[in-house]
Amino acid sequence: MTAAVVLTPVSAPVADHVLVVALDGALDYTNAELLRRDVEAALGAEHRQLVLDLSDLGFCDSTGIRILLSIRKLMQERDGAVTLAGPNARLARIFRLTGLINAFTVAPSLAEALDAVGARSTPR
Repeated sequence: MTAAVVLTPVSAPVADHVLVVALDGALDYTNAELLRRDVEAALGAEHRQLVLDLSDLGFCDSTGIRILLSIRKLMQERDGAVTLAGPNARLARIFRLTGLINAFTVAPSLAEALDAVGARSTPR
């Protein structure tokens, strides 16, 4: 049985329209829908940017990737965007091979993701 992926809000010096959360564990078919619901519950009406810190995400299967894409779609419907921070080498390779690297803004670290969000977004 796979350990559930844990979604943890990250306290970071960002504008009110940015939500930063960290994923820890394994994201797969057993828990992907729960992650989607948790993200939707964490998003406030003011959030236009979502930063997902993947540095502690040990595994992600195709269902997990589908959920990340559905979260991206949700953010696009809100006129927002998703930035992925610190994916491990395996996940980054999967994103490159599948072309999903072009569907998201991907930063090597949370600090760089926060810089990217700050550089491209302004509070509404």
